[in-house]
Amino acid sequence: MPTLAVVDGHSLAYRAFYALPPDLSTSSGQVTNAAFGFTSMLIKLLGEHRPDGLAVAWDVGRSTFRTERYAEYKAQRESAPDVFRSQLPLIREVLESMGIVQMERPGFEADDVIATLAKTVTDLGWEVLVVTGDRDSFQLVSPTVRVIYTRRGISDTVVVDPEWVEGKYGVRPGQYLDYAALRGDTSDNLPGVPGVGEKTAARLLSQFDDLEGVFAHLESFPPRLRSNLTTHQDQVMLNRQLMALVDDLDLEVDEDSLRRGDLDWPSIQAVFDRLEFATLWKRLTEQERSSAPATETTIEVEVRVVASATEVSTLARAEGLALEPVHESGELTGLMVVPLLEEPASEGLEPISATAFYVPASLFDHLAPAMADPGVPQSIYKSKELVQEMHRIGYELEGVGFDPELAGYIIGPAGRSETLEDLASRFLAVDLTATDNGGTDDGQAAFDFGGGPNLEAAGARAIAVRALQAVMEAELADRDQVTLLREMELPLVRVLARMEQHGIGVDGHYLEGIGETLRGELATLETEIHELAETTFNINSLLQLREVLFDTLGLPVLKKTPGGVPSTDASVLAKLENAHPIVAKLLRYREIEKLRSGYIDSFLPLVEPSGRIHAHFNQTGAATGRLSSDRPNLQTIPVRSETGRTLRRAFVASDGCEFVVADYSQIELRILAHLSKDAGLLGAFKAGEDIHTATAARVFGLATDEVTADTRRRAKAINFGLLYGMEAYGLADRLKIGRAEAREHMDTYFRQFPDVRQYLKEVVQEARRVGYTTTLFGRRRYLPELLSGNWRTRQMGERMALNAPVQGSAADVIKMAMIELDSRLALDEARMLLQIHDELVFEVREDAVEPTVRLVREVMEGVVELDVPLTVDMGTGPDLASVKG
Repeated sequence: MPTLAVVDGHSLAYRAFYALPPDLSTSSGQVTNAAFGFTSMLIKLLGEHRPDGLAVAWDVGRSTFRTERYAEYKAQRESAPDVFRSQLPLIREVLESMGIVQMERPGFEADDVIATLAKTVTDLGWEVLVVTGDRDSFQLVSPTVRVIYTRRGISDTVVVDPEWVEGKYGVRPGQYLDYAALRGDTSDNLPGVPGVGEKTAARLLSQFDDLEGVFAHLESFPPRLRSNLTTHQDQVMLNRQLMALVDDLDLEVDEDSLRRGDLDWPSIQAVFDRLEFATLWKRLTEQERSSAPATETTIEVEVRVVASATEVSTLARAEGLALEPVHESGELTGLMVVPLLEEPASEGLEPISATAFYVPASLFDHLAPAMADPGVPQSIYKSKELVQEMHRIGYELEGVGFDPELAGYIIGPAGRSETLEDLASRFLAVDLTATDNGGTDDGQAAFDFGGGPNLEAAGARAIAVRALQAVMEAELADRDQVTLLREMELPLVRVLARMEQHGIGVDGHYLEGIGETLRGELATLETEIHELAETTFNINSLLQLREVLFDTLGLPVLKKTPGGVPSTDASVLAKLENAHPIVAKLLRYREIEKLRSGYIDSFLPLVEPSGRIHAHFNQTGAATGRLSSDRPNLQTIPVRSETGRTLRRAFVASDGCEFVVADYSQIELRILAHLSKDAGLLGAFKAGEDIHTATAARVFGLATDEVTADTRRRAKAINFGLLYGMEAYGLADRLKIGRAEAREHMDTYFRQFPDVRQYLKEVVQEARRVGYTTTLFGRRRYLPELLSGNWRTRQMGERMALNAPVQGSAADVIKMAMIELDSRLALDEARMLLQIHDELVFEVREDAVEPTVRLVREVMEGVVELDVPLTVDMGTGPDLASVKG
């Protein structure tokens, strides 16, 4: 049964107008929030419900048969704002470009057009979806007519069917009109019966079926209800007349014209380009492509098992190699190789076909020259893992020239790694799972079977990697991001591989000693807490802790969780610290427990017999472009707290070596100065001033020498708070001041640094317009949150938009520095071991410390030229806690 979707044009446009911010506009200044939201909802409708037909109904002015019959009908409504009305022609242009039927009738409302369409097409055997924010449409609901009701904004919707109406209002859809007439409708300026609420109206109709039945039994009602119904009977019957939707308009409905045809892509693109709907164009094209009839192709692989050195030598002369590891019983038994001599062939939906050569490990020596030649590019999924695996058995991969995992991350960084199956499906329309029964949970193929490796599946993966290269590099070229892959992410692979191989020394005995001390302190605190509570309970149980704090001890509830229960998070406990001595003990207990469980106990099992920990660095783990680490996560170790110093003392340099630590000083604020071109920030950095001291002097009206440590701390909170999109309430909480004072600090800051405010405003506007932010080096962060109808989600998107260009640019800078340092450090003198946000850690032979410090400073400060100098704080020491400049 075909489905027709009918949209209430004005209703949806109005909701979009008020759901999205008014600064959503084109570069020429045309406000487009209503048009953008309307089009976004339309695309969502097409994607989620796939209607066979689509029409939009419009109101035509305010004068209708209803206003002629009742002059007060909708009389209280104000005229629509000019900025809204100016967008209605834009919406109509969008609909025309998409070939969507638009209908209206003078003297009637869009609801009447919708009712007529619904009746007409259901009689022809169609189902109907009505998209509206008007509850009057509920009277149309039936087994073949459903309503997509926009409750708030454009994203909060509910599908209304007969069961929903009965569950919500206690009446059948056929009774909804009478129910509404009794209740009245303030939005239409139609008064209801005083004293008749939802429950009373539903009860009356349940008992007497309709209005005629209700008014026929007035004598049976209590006096007050009888009086109110009698007094307002005429108004109720008028309400019903005005609310009843007309379903017999002469619309000359052409069933074929309602059906969706092929889209006129050039016309759509012209309109979308003019309105600067880049994100909507991307959504629409990807959605239509994915909804097209199944176009999945296959990979046809011919596997040849290489048996001689001569055959391997022939492969080694290829211009490049796609490589896929093959394992058996946990051991690398060979490589599946697809030479770039042979382009994977595919015509349209024809299968991708190529020959894959299985090179057993016994013949690796003959492939080694090609693998070690940077001039023979290797295409490898999860290249870092294979680089390390080959290194362990004595071979080097020096020419990693493509990795679909990294390319996919750049094209759409979402803070996660995509499997090869995901990428093949997304970019090649290939289902690799049809041949791959040897994948692992992390997307790395193992092909490890009791009965031997699945060579066909490994061959299909290698061919997929080769085919993905052409498609994904073309996509990167369209985005001007080829350099980001080739000169940043791919060279970084070998850098990180070496860092992981080196690892870092850890004093296991020291960690064990800390663990024993912490367990003892925890036991003592537990006893003291139980004594203060005058009961024993599980301190780590939030339920039991809430009962003790708020029921037994009667502490005030300052905040509740989304679930409605009293919060016991650290910020709440900090505010309760003076209310009872147990609170300070609890805070200390939590701090120690976090140190014990989160660090000590998790680090110890990872210490190798060699006395080193080999953390894993992830290139695709953060949406901003930052590196992350795991096994263990070194990024979360506090730097300046006592807890952090305790932990950092466990990391020790090898005998005869020292650590050299290089930390970019205030790199994010320096990048903000470069991006914003604010004269105040630029001047402070160029003059070598401490930026937090300079900010304190400007914001608080002090001379530089009058700035105290506390004032500088407050200025630092303002600097970073604004960079991360902090609002006045957040700054007030951070500084323990009132919101009005926090707002004044922020206003003063922006008066002193006006171009920072302008930059922050423009970066959010541009992100809304194009759908993403961009770093100095072309890395994008996509932010669909900016266009959410939910205010909180939109605010979160704005904070991410403010931070991503700065944090992402800083991440890119340190990656560039790592790559250059890796090429210039002499491995027998110095090794790069760790990257922790803006900090690099090196292990350096004692007699090479001074020249290494000079080299590291030179490279890190000169790796990129900004409008302000980059500066690096350097320190050396035998362990990370004792590092000093």
